Amino acid sequence: MSHPLEAYHAIITTEERDPACVEAMLRLRKRLFVDQRGWLLTTTGDVERDQFDTWYTEHCLLFFGPELVGGFRAIRTDHPYLTESVFPQLAVGRFPNCSDAWEISRFGVLSGAANAHVGRLNYALMFRFAELRGAEALVAMADPAYERFLTRMGIHTRRYGPPQVIGNDRFGRPLQALAGEIPLNPAENPRLTGFLDLGRQLEIHDATHVFGRSRIPARSTPVPA
Repeated sequence: MSHPLEAYHAIITTEERDPACVEAMLRLRKRLFVDQRGWLLTTTGDVERDQFDTWYTEHCLLFFGPELVGGFRAIRTDHPYLTESVFPQLAVGRFPNCSDAWEISRFGVLSGAANAHVGRLNYALMFRFAELRGAEALVAMADPAYERFLTRMGIHTRRYGPPQVIGNDRFGRPLQALAGEIPLNPAENPRLTGFLDLGRQLEIHDATHVFGRSRIPARSTPVPA
């Protein structure tokens, strides 16, 4: 059962501005990606961190009341970022390196009864973040099943190259991935409008942006399927 939107809020911040908040996100990442999914990532104690958690990295956190339930990491592509730096073989041509394309990584939400609802809010937060930053595209690495999931939600994506096996998880299962982007042009991706409307209703404290707190009055808005 989902909860009312007013029960959720989000924070966009950096480690320099809010180290405690970001540490909570790093702990959540270990739970989601190392403990549950079995990814072979660098951990120290109960946190997962890599070389891309740095001064230019923005962390987006989604809360239900006081509980951190999801989030993601965002890096502008004119800085070093995960997909291009570690998996260059996933692009046939060049990866973007510009101020209006952002890489999204470590995107996830806690499992539970409201998982689908929280996941939808996390997408809404992602697209609202992109809007606040004036992004033209969101870059990501994902498995083909995730690409199909976005397609079912009506979100158009562009591949940079074909899927490839990039390694194995700790259970020995092969990990297949592809790199690509979500274009944010409404004419090319009209279904983003519903996510943006939802994201604009979410209370967001944006510690790294001139807008500060971002929210419009809640209204009845159809949630995209």
